[in-house]
Amino acid sequence: MKDTVRQGRRSVLAMGIAVLLCLTSAGCDGFFISPSISSIYITPSAATISVNNTQQLTATATYSDGSKNTITGNNVGWSSSNDAVATITNGGLVTGVAVGTATMTASAQGVSGTATVTVTVQNLTTISITTTQGSTNPPSTATITGVPNTLQFYAYANLSASQDITNSVTWKSSNTNVATISTGLSSGNGLATSVATGTTVITASSTTSTGTVTSNSITLTVN
Repeated sequence: MKDTVRQGRRSVLAMGIAVLLCLTSAGCDGFFISPSISSIYITPSAATISVNNTQQLTATATYSDGSKNTITGNNVGWSSSNDAVATITNGGLVTGVAVGTATMTASAQGVSGTATVTVTVQNLTTISITTTQGSTNPPSTATITGVPNTLQFYAYANLSASQDITNSVTWKSSNTNVATISTGLSSGNGLATSVATGTTVITASSTTSTGTVTSNSITLTVN
């Protein structure tokens, strides 16, 4: 009986020594189960940059034990939904390529998080809105016949037809009881939809580092 007790004590002591050595010498890979990633969030979650400018993104993982930690290097993979709009490096640095919106994704252990990056025109000074694609000569009036019906509006920066910012400006209808206009979407913005007969004024605007730039106005009549 005494031998059994002694053996039990020796076993407990040996295990304690093994754990102590494991902790102090980092020689126990696999002895403890590492917590897994349960979610990833990116900061900032939304960013606006101009063409050729950059924005650093940071990925933070929340683990199964409730802890949080920034993940970098080979521990996380970065990707852009549209490299033609914005690219991203393995270190999470975003570069604006062309006007538009792209989704940035950080992935690790099969878990991912996303952030939205909007790329705007560099040194925006003027916005021209029109109902003719590719034209920077805006009309003062436009007409929609019938309810419901639609009319597409376009926005161009700095009097350049090559700088289409239709999807990155904020559209406004002065009277949404007459017609609404889509805005704030990832695509499909600037689409006016008639609601009732009457008139409304359509404008577009964009906020820059120096203030808000507002477009010409177009009076839209719904017949």
